[in-house]
Amino acid sequence: MEIEKAGRKKPLSKTENRFAEGVQGYQQRVSQEKRRLILEVAIATFLQNGYDAATMDSIGDRAAVSYATLYKHFPSKEILFSEAVDHLTHQLFSRWKDHVVPAEVESGLREIGRAYSELVSDASLIAAMRLVIAQVQRFPDIGSRFQRAKQLFSDITDNWMQMRVDERELRIADVQLARAEFIGMLGETLFYPRLTQIDYAISDDQAARIIDSAVATFLMRYRVQ
Repeated sequence: MEIEKAGRKKPLSKTENRFAEGVQGYQQRVSQEKRRLILEVAIATFLQNGYDAATMDSIGDRAAVSYATLYKHFPSKEILFSEAVDHLTHQLFSRWKDHVVPAEVESGLREIGRAYSELVSDASLIAAMRLVIAQVQRFPDIGSRFQRAKQLFSDITDNWMQMRVDERELRIADVQLARAEFIGMLGETLFYPRLTQIDYAISDDQAARIIDSAVATFLMRYRVQ
């Protein structure tokens, strides 16, 4: 009978391999879920208390994870803050990835305006913007990362406008500039006052009138007659 040499591990059977892979997969899922939970709690804590008042201990306690687990995923408060902001901005803007804009020019512009109004009405976006602005000197790259996340919304608008140009519905030499002009008309009343005024409110009817006015102004300049 052949005797296993000391120290040599016996190869795992197919069943044992499947079991080991199953355990490893489960552990990875648990780890990912804990990471996601920590990020969600960190977002809520940073938005509620600000960066300076938030502590790693309080975030770990609220997430009900051990400090070892917390620091394994996020070795410092600075790293956690950066990851939390990235996680939040991804949540806010990724929903527009598959957003469908009507092909008809006026309806499409109105839908872009409505989607923008909905986005900037999100309290989490406004709170995140205030947080980013407050910490941009401490985290110089955080503003550019926020802009990259926002680019998803801009890209959808740019692509839609370029299609209307190709179809000879619009005459636009610089699509990115035209999009910035359109969004700028909306931001003056739909976004910036929300950023600087705690109690700013606007009704759906008011928002619709602002969007209609911006659409009409945009088409006067860019629509093919």
